[in-house]
Amino acid sequence: MNWQRSAVLIVTLNVLIGNTQLAMGVELARGQGVLTRAKRDYFPIGMRLGTFKFLPTLSSNNEWRDNIYSSQTTATQDLIFHIQPGALLSSDWNRHSLSFAALGDFQSYASNSSEDKDNYSFDLNGKFDVLKTSFAHANLAYANQYENRGQATSVFGDPSAGFIALKPTNYQSLTAALGYEHKINRFRFNLDHSLNKLIYQDGVAPVSFAVIENDKNRSRTSNGSSFRLGYELSSSYEAFFRVNYNFIDYDSQFGADGLQRSSTGYSGATGVSIDITKLLVGDVYVGYQVQDYVDPVLKTVSGLSGGLSLKWNPTGLTTVTSTGSRTIGETIQSTSSGVLNTAMSLAVDHELLRNILLNATIGYSINEYQGGNNRVDTGYSFGFGAKYLLNRHFYLASGYALSTRSSDIANAGFTTNSFSLTLGSQL
Repeated sequence: MNWQRSAVLIVTLNVLIGNTQLAMGVELARGQGVLTRAKRDYFPIGMRLGTFKFLPTLSSNNEWRDNIYSSQTTATQDLIFHIQPGALLSSDWNRHSLSFAALGDFQSYASNSSEDKDNYSFDLNGKFDVLKTSFAHANLAYANQYENRGQATSVFGDPSAGFIALKPTNYQSLTAALGYEHKINRFRFNLDHSLNKLIYQDGVAPVSFAVIENDKNRSRTSNGSSFRLGYELSSSYEAFFRVNYNFIDYDSQFGADGLQRSSTGYSGATGVSIDITKLLVGDVYVGYQVQDYVDPVLKTVSGLSGGLSLKWNPTGLTTVTSTGSRTIGETIQSTSSGVLNTAMSLAVDHELLRNILLNATIGYSINEYQGGNNRVDTGYSFGFGAKYLLNRHFYLASGYALSTRSSDIANAGFTTNSFSLTLGSQL
């Protein structure tokens, strides 16, 4: 991002944060932001179904995008119509909890129907209170999604390969997770396990119409287990140590490139959880991670790991959220074994009036491919928007987003701009 864009963002954030004289008397719950704070005249009330609360939503989003294929050389623009239904069913019990969420994003392109997408997901969450200081939790989720054009982890979605598939890559994700937390005096113990199944659908190449074997190359099952030990230093700080172990098993022993990409990995990290009442909540940690691959051609990937997730309320009208992570990701690029992904973001939400919400975001990422051509991609993102609450049932929203990527591989960079206008409804 150039210095002019940075200066514009800094001025914007200062304007959003600077309006503090209206903040007096505004109360936020612990860890809550201005977007989720209940606004008496504008917050949806939903429907009562016995001991459950039902909240349906429906929005229509019109988006204009200037580079739908994420191409560096030839930009194709289009108008995209989004229909986004949703529903949340959550329990209202004194003990235990159960919730079910369903979301959809059905996209129709005005001039390029091959890009149409039907994204939808289902999410079931449960919590069982064992004791006052211990509980078990479980999650089951399913999603049907499509990869973004220009996805560099797949040779066939990246314009640098010289061609892209006729349609975006479609895949399904099934996730199951179990966990348990127990606290004894100042000590907190967490034990978690998750399973994720990814099923990629085969694609079709242009001109030759040959089959792109996404299923053979990329479908896999990931298992991960973690143990966390925390010690409460004070009411506001908890130090912790966490270890993780994972194994990734590809459905096909050998991919189309003849490589065995199944692997095992582990990581360890130490950090601190922060909970300064109503002001700052989140985690910061740093550690080391290793991923070892079955195929001897694929070198072991290792390096520093880390992350942060902080939510800061400088006033009752402004929330600043910062996130960061450094992880090892999967790829089938060349003979690269994996990708060291580093990502950071900063978001500011501001309540200008009770029914007018403003937001601004900025992001940075660097993806370092290990082995093969040692590709390095650098990405920037920027956006801002506004939401106008008409009443508790309807709202209008608009926004702008910029996404750009540079790479040391020819034709792998791109810049995309988009504008959107949304009409939303909620019960």
